[in-house]
Amino acid sequence: MARYTGKIKMVILDIAGTVCDGPQDLSHLYPNDDGKGVKAPVVSFEKIFQKRDMDIDWATIRKPMGLFKKEHLHELLKDAGVAAEFNKAHGRDWSERDLDEMFAEFRPIVAEIAVTDELVRPIEGLKRAVDEMREAGIVIACDTGYPVEASSAIYAKLADEHGVVFDVVADSETVTGRPSPFLVFDCMNKANVYPPEAVVKADDIEAGLFEGRNAGVWTVGLYATGDHDRERLGASQSTPDFLVPSAGHLPQVVFGEIEPRLIRGELPGQAPTQAH
Repeated sequence: MARYTGKIKMVILDIAGTVCDGPQDLSHLYPNDDGKGVKAPVVSFEKIFQKRDMDIDWATIRKPMGLFKKEHLHELLKDAGVAAEFNKAHGRDWSERDLDEMFAEFRPIVAEIAVTDELVRPIEGLKRAVDEMREAGIVIACDTGYPVEASSAIYAKLADEHGVVFDVVADSETVTGRPSPFLVFDCMNKANVYPPEAVVKADDIEAGLFEGRNAGVWTVGLYATGDHDRERLGASQSTPDFLVPSAGHLPQVVFGEIEPRLIRGELPGQAPTQAH
């Protein structure tokens, strides 16, 4: 079968740290703010832990970032330090019932926090990049680890207040999430886009880049706007095809780097990471 040598048909974006919720100092709102992007889930988990008299720092809360948020919470509770805090506060170990109750509380909290003006504001250059790629006929898709309440609220506010609209979105509630490839495949299926070489996955976090790599699509790591920095993404075993500061650089990568490689018959993952 001949290799695909056409143009990019779809670009799939993460939400927090890629589209919005970028780095900024919001310590006047959140005293423990670390200045990084992707604050909404951290603040939401912190509130749930504080309600239970548990003192969990932001660095610990960030460790499983990128997973569907119930899986994220599950990984946190399995952390030795978090488990010890729970036991200290409650005099017993946590149970699956606790996990379910905490996640049920998380859903409305993150849906409210994620759409605050400070966090839902698109990252600089994002809208221009999306518009430029869409004008070239590229389907703009989105996937996320957020539950449906938060993702739906974000999509609506991005569209209504910032003019950022997605042509297709993956279903994080029912589709197996990162690092598996199935959120990418869900977007491709909904838009009838194939082969994988015609698709780009852009993300600020390792789990999302593994998702793209496992799907066989082009991967672009965004190192200046989200949870993982250039050093971590550059050293990641996910081996992104490209590293750029933000999603605002995606047209440059798609039109100037990836499509010329496709014309030459190259495939995702064949060359070392190209950093810009």
